[in-house]
Amino acid sequence: MIVAHDCVCDKYVEPRRPLTPEAVAAFTISVAPVHGLDELTGDRQAHARRGEMPRYFFMPAEGDRADLVADLWLEQPVLFSHVLERPRISSLSDEWRARLWQQFLRLRLGEDYMTFLRELVDAA
Repeated sequence: MIVAHDCVCDKYVEPRRPLTPEAVAAFTISVAPVHGLDELTGDRQAHARRGEMPRYFFMPAEGDRADLVADLWLEQPVLFSHVLERPRISSLSDEWRARLWQQFLRLRLGEDYMTFLRELVDAA
């Protein structure tokens, strides 16, 4: 799953300034592995489904696709050219994209990330 913001993708697909062949070859994007919710063991399935485990971003079943989770702990950069070679399975709506970023904040800053953000803004 691509976990970079759309604008990062746009810098490659529709750059404002042409990219050199070297830049195109080296362009990376952040991805997180995705697997079925059923691969989680014990109580993890229920906790992930309820959004209680910041590590796992839950994506409910859609059409023929089963419930999935993206493992945000395992996010890593890959060459974007490799990503473009893969088929797109689905896309997140604006609402679900916002949930993804909220999940990242919880994972990186802790459950009480809103207090952290308020303190950061107040200190500025």
